[in-house]
Amino acid sequence: MSSTAPVGLHPVPRRELVVGAAVTAVVAALLRLGPAPADAPAHLYRTFLVQHGALVWDNLWYAGQYPLASYSLLYYFFAAAVGNLPLVVVAAIVSTVLFALIGFHEWGPAARWPIRIFGVLAAAPVFTGLYSYSVGFAALLVVVRAVQRQRLLLAIVFAALTMGFSPLAFVFLCLIMVTALIARRNTTRPQIALVVAFVAVAGVEAAALVLFPSPGVYPFNPVDFAAVLAVCTLGALLARRAPGARAIAVFFVAWAAVSIVSYLLPSAVGDNLTRLRAFVFPLMLVVALQARFRPRLLCGLALAVALAYNLVPYLMQVPYSFDQRPAKAAFWQPAIDFLRSHENANFRVEVVPTAEHWESYWIPRAGYPLARGWYRQLDVTTNPILYTPHLDAAEYKTWLRRMSVKYVLLPKTTLDPDGAPTEARLLRSGIPGVRPAYRSANWTIYELSDPRPLLTGPGAARLTLDGHQTISGTVGAAGTYTLRIHFNPYWKASARITCIHKGPEGMTDLTLRPGPFNLKITPDSLFASLASPSRSTC
Repeated sequence: MSSTAPVGLHPVPRRELVVGAAVTAVVAALLRLGPAPADAPAHLYRTFLVQHGALVWDNLWYAGQYPLASYSLLYYFFAAAVGNLPLVVVAAIVSTVLFALIGFHEWGPAARWPIRIFGVLAAAPVFTGLYSYSVGFAALLVVVRAVQRQRLLLAIVFAALTMGFSPLAFVFLCLIMVTALIARRNTTRPQIALVVAFVAVAGVEAAALVLFPSPGVYPFNPVDFAAVLAVCTLGALLARRAPGARAIAVFFVAWAAVSIVSYLLPSAVGDNLTRLRAFVFPLMLVVALQARFRPRLLCGLALAVALAYNLVPYLMQVPYSFDQRPAKAAFWQPAIDFLRSHENANFRVEVVPTAEHWESYWIPRAGYPLARGWYRQLDVTTNPILYTPHLDAAEYKTWLRRMSVKYVLLPKTTLDPDGAPTEARLLRSGIPGVRPAYRSANWTIYELSDPRPLLTGPGAARLTLDGHQTISGTVGAAGTYTLRIHFNPYWKASARITCIHKGPEGMTDLTLRPGPFNLKITPDSLFASLASPSRSTC
């Protein structure tokens, strides 16, 4: 094959597709032998919810939240059918094959080693736990390949799937498409049609976020922000010196610009913009090859920074993955047995977060409502006090009462370095009114002496069930009661509930007649509420 053949006319050697796919499969298998990733519990729990029909709402995380609309509309249905790891491994292998097809089309033989390196990095979600994003990224690459092949309908379909699997992957897809439009400096009807389709897909997602809002904000870590700017600056400077690399230069400039906006204007995307890292070193290597590794200093620095950007975040996770006991049911069984013997639907459980956040899977899976969960965007927004460096005992106890926590579980394992050590220190040092109620080899469980129940009002009130999408209870007198679960407009209420509306701090106020009552979310209650939206039901 001539090295002077025009870009886009190089046939893709079948051997490269096989080698790339094999590399990804082998690396994924090796990573599978290692520790379970930090985000795995959240994906397993959301898959569990889909398997048990809790599709719209879940009471057992963060005082109630929309589990799918806030993260991925489609991924968990596929994960429930085939399993998370098989789905992610297949997506990683497919990503490598697609990257090879795209790479040879764009860059010819220069793409050979970047493709092989991408094959290694594509398996990273097995280690990092970015499950839904990995499937969304594979769908993104299908769109890019379809555009290359001028398959407009296929591109539109997979653009919608990209959004459905991962809104973050769709943001990156838009970034890539904008880059292509700017770099080519011409506009065609198919391109206009594709832009219209992207806007329509984004509109559907925006509507879903309006109907099922999530207040989360993900801060852009200053160190990560500086790393993105460094990579983009070096990549753009190097691409300017490489023939045929205009599109890559524009991409780095666009990525930097979007990162600056995201840093200055906090949003749920935030630090997630750093997650293009699997793409970065192979792309930088393509540019270096096109520039014939000239100038050497700039080329060496750009490659070194890009490689560090790829690998350092992964290496930083390793120390927190040494203790794998929390990934096993046996580690949690003593704590669950304690909760079962002291079962009370009127209160929540707080678990001092473990490094891998397995509490967000095992505790609600057993049916006990967590005060928190594992969705950093929501945690930072709804519980900011737990991230302050000087949290004191009085503030912490006030937060426990506000969240209707009765028991605090402190596991003996590696804890989440962001906030959890402060919480553990407060508990160990002693808090008035918070006493140890249980100790074992792996657990200390603390009991709050004066917890505030989930349901309070003018008469005697108690909950008999606090399930994923169902709440049952009884009250002794008529009046308005505060239910400390976040308001949503999709409840189907029993006859004794005469009014449901949003109360203080986003919680739910119920106007009740004496006796038992029931709240649940069903398909008919959802569709009825969508047909007649309101912030209250009276």
